[in-house]
Amino acid sequence: MSILFLPTLLLGLLVGIQWQTQAERSPIASRYSADLADAANVMQREQDGLKAEVASLRTQLDGVQEQAATLDGRAAALKRQIDEMRVDSGLTPQRGEGVLVTLDDGRLPANAPRRSIELAIVHSQDITDVFNAAWKAGARGIAVNGERITAATACVGATIQINGRLMSPPFVVSVLGPAEHLLRALGDQNELREIKRRSDLYGLKLSLERAPEVTLPAYTGAIPVRHASPR
Repeated sequence: MSILFLPTLLLGLLVGIQWQTQAERSPIASRYSADLADAANVMQREQDGLKAEVASLRTQLDGVQEQAATLDGRAAALKRQIDEMRVDSGLTPQRGEGVLVTLDDGRLPANAPRRSIELAIVHSQDITDVFNAAWKAGARGIAVNGERITAATACVGATIQINGRLMSPPFVVSVLGPAEHLLRALGDQNELREIKRRSDLYGLKLSLERAPEVTLPAYTGAIPVRHASPR
């Protein structure tokens, strides 16, 4: 409300000047033996002028208040938009029903062919495939092993690194969204086909589980900004 302070202060000063003028004019008029009627007329005109200034200030004050209300409304709307964007960007915690997708390495004997062992373990691309399938199925948010997944997330490396954090299996992907729909979509034979094939042939572990409540933490990693433009 600091935007209203100056007009209110001016209004108070003008009203104070008005009453001070009324209090001081009579002695001055007496001191110079001025005609009381003329002095009264002068005072009336001055008072009328002050009243006009006060009315003008009040009008300006009303305008400032209306502007402040408009600004507050815009600020409130802007805050709502920012809050929505923060949710969509994964910058706020979320919770609700969803699905847990667990990926884990298969347990093949040490003498198994090297290629079979490679196909039995979880790779970063497998986790990314789960993310993409979940988004396509209508996920409202995703986290894996306590790390929130956003557009800024990187899932890379032979030793899997997500948001700069090294991870090891099992990888529990928490997917927030309509559980029944997500289960049907992710369980469809045409989704995650390569992972399911390797699960059947090489023991790569994949499980889907409905979760009455999924809790997603807020994203805490860096947010790289490559391009920006004012609006």
